[in-house]
Amino acid sequence: MKVLPIFSVLLAAGAAWFYLFGSTSEGGEVESPTEYASDFWDVWERWENEDGAVSYRFSIPNKEVFHIEHKNNIASVEGYIGGEMEIKPYRGGYLVGTLSSLEKWVDEPGEMSEKWTVSSDKYLALENLRDGRFKLLAGKNKIVVWINSFDEPEIIDGFSASLLDDRTVYTRIEVDEVDEEVVNPVSRVIAHDILGLTRNHRNGSDLDIVWNVDLNAVQAMGSGGEVVWSKILEEGLEPIGMSFEVDLYGNNKYQTAFAVASAIFLVDILGNNVKGFPYKENGITSFAVFDYDHNDKFRFLVANDAGRLYNLRGEGENTPGWNFKVLRNGVSIQQLSHLRVGQSDYIYAGCSDGSVRLLRRNGQLRGSTSVRINPTFTPAIRLSSTIGKTAVLFIDEQGWVQELTFADAKHVGMSGLAQADKVSLIDMDGDGVEEVVTELNGVRSVYNSRNEKIN
Repeated sequence: MKVLPIFSVLLAAGAAWFYLFGSTSEGGEVESPTEYASDFWDVWERWENEDGAVSYRFSIPNKEVFHIEHKNNIASVEGYIGGEMEIKPYRGGYLVGTLSSLEKWVDEPGEMSEKWTVSSDKYLALENLRDGRFKLLAGKNKIVVWINSFDEPEIIDGFSASLLDDRTVYTRIEVDEVDEEVVNPVSRVIAHDILGLTRNHRNGSDLDIVWNVDLNAVQAMGSGGEVVWSKILEEGLEPIGMSFEVDLYGNNKYQTAFAVASAIFLVDILGNNVKGFPYKENGITSFAVFDYDHNDKFRFLVANDAGRLYNLRGEGENTPGWNFKVLRNGVSIQQLSHLRVGQSDYIYAGCSDGSVRLLRRNGQLRGSTSVRINPTFTPAIRLSSTIGKTAVLFIDEQGWVQELTFADAKHVGMSGLAQADKVSLIDMDGDGVEEVVTELNGVRSVYNSRNEKIN
């Protein structure tokens, strides 16, 4: 007679296990994993798949766990996972990851779970910056930063800032023109042989995209120094400028774009050419990739020595509405950058004769300037409240750093203060203000916003 109570206990335990881990029938009620995930995970991401199903990613360096609603959603995450993939039922859906990653999952909600509930936008990314701050990217309309003190909030062009409890909320200002770009691509540093960085979506690490002179190859190098992929170039060719990270299909799987004099390459994580690439063009002088609104609508701008500037999208198709007037008398574009000043976009085009053109997104001239620079070196742009007050920093023919405003080509700031063979703008201390960084014969110097040398 004692068997019945024991059996009842076992039955109850089995029912509880089934409720937590076995309730996996397709179409059943799926609970959000953000209500249970622990603060072990530094980055939380949520997105909607093409079929409307919601997927989540919880990650720290070298570990990640995905949550999907149905088994047929597995294809949306399997390309990210480095290692043998495991799947286990979880609260109406499934957890996916390597065994070692799944072992780190515990139902222990904390600060991250609490902060996640601030927004219900379709796409979210919440990051624990591990310095007391948290940053939430909520769709296209909101950025939330949790803070420790109520200092004057950082200014982000195109957003209005307001304090709410322990956080600053940045809400996008609705404007007629296409909205702003938060990150200024001009600030990126180009090392002697490092062309740029591309995320490895398979393991969450970064790949260094490098120029291997000895092998005449562009290569992607993993964090351990391993070669992930290699593109050997034809003899006499070498990369032009930097490389760019691209998410061409908007599925968080990243490709690398770079240029040589005769072609534009777009290479996936396995080293394969993306459909439509390489894009062949003679005499390429400059190349850049812009994602104006951070919505994965990438534009590939390609200049050549005939004075033309092409604008491509998708798998190498011409962008409709592009209307650039061909440059004459042997002038060509040598540098390209996207600038966002106030509520206006500018494409900066530095030319071989030293002149500068400021273009609209459709390629037409937007503004004129009498600024003339030395086209031999890559310039840096110090943004201001207006395009006229914005300044370009460059290295002159005698090797001195010069800084000129667009409105009147007036010498300001860093002009004549330092010699260099490279100049860039980088936020070195993370305070939201970019410092001027110069290099001369491999020696780096840093100047603050008052142009005082601090290193």
